[in-house]
Amino acid sequence: PGVIWMDMARKYGRLADPANNKDHRVSGFNPCAEQSLESYECCTLVETYLGRHDSIEDYKRTLKFAYLYAKTVTLLPTHWEETNAIMQRNRRIGTSMSGVADFADNNGMPVLRDWMDEGYKTIQRYDNVYSEWLGIRESIKMTTIKPSGTVSILAGESPGVHWTPGGKFFNRTIRFSNDDPMLPLFRMANYRVEPASESPDTTSVVYFPIKSGSNRSEKDVTIFEKIALAAAAQRYWSDNSVSVTVSFDKDKEKHHVGTVLHMYDGQLKTVS
Repeated sequence: PGVIWMDMARKYGRLADPANNKDHRVSGFNPCAEQSLESYECCTLVETYLGRHDSIEDYKRTLKFAYLYAKTVTLLPTHWEETNAIMQRNRRIGTSMSGVADFADNNGMPVLRDWMDEGYKTIQRYDNVYSEWLGIRESIKMTTIKPSGTVSILAGESPGVHWTPGGKFFNRTIRFSNDDPMLPLFRMANYRVEPASESPDTTSVVYFPIKSGSNRSEKDVTIFEKIALAAAAQRYWSDNSVSVTVSFDKDKEKHHVGTVLHMYDGQLKTVS
C-alpha cells in the first residue's frame, strides 16, 4: 500500500521553501509516484548519479546538461492537444538523482544536504536563464527522485533514495531465454545457472557476483533511517516528489509503521 498527501503536493515545491500553490491543479501522480501530475501531463524524467562526481562543481556541470535535456524534451509536441496545452503551461521536468543512500553513507548527511540544496539552486538559476532565452515559461517544478531500480545498475549506484538489496557483495540474478546463445558461455565460465522456477522449460536464471560501492544493504537499515533519508530529499532536493518504498522487518518493525507515518506526516508527499 502507498500513501499520498495531495495537500502537500499542491501547496509546496521543496519542503525547505515556503508554500507557493503552483501545483494547485494536480490530480494525481505517475505510477512510481515521483511526479505530481495534472491529467494528460508528462513526467519528462532525467537522471544523475551523485557518486560519479569528484566535487560539487563537477556535479553542477552534470546538472546543467541534465536540465537542458529535460527542458528540451518539453519543447517537442505530442499527438495529444490536451497534453501539449498542459506542457506549454507547466513545462514540468523531473531532474532526478540516484546513489543517494551510498553518498550519505560515504560522505555524511550534512554533505548530502549541501549538494542537494546547492544543486537545486543551480537548476533554478539555469531555468531562469534558459526559459527566457528560449522564450518559454519557467518550469512549474524541476526536480525529483525516481525509484531507478534498473537504470542505476548501469552506473553501479544505489537506486534513488534506497539502499542496495545486497550491500557490498551479492548475487544479481538475470533471466535468459533457454535458447539464448549466451547461456552455454555462462556455463563454460562456471556461472551459476538454474531453471526459472515459474517457467523452467523456457527460461534460465544466471547469478552474477557483484562487488558494489555500498557499505550497507537494505536489510541493515532501519525503517526510521529509510524514511528519514526520503524526507531529507523531499526537503532539500525534490520539488516534485520522492519515490520511496520503505521496507521493514515484519517481525521487528511491523508495529512501527503507523508511528513512522505519523512522525513524517507533512514531511513527505508520497510513500509506499
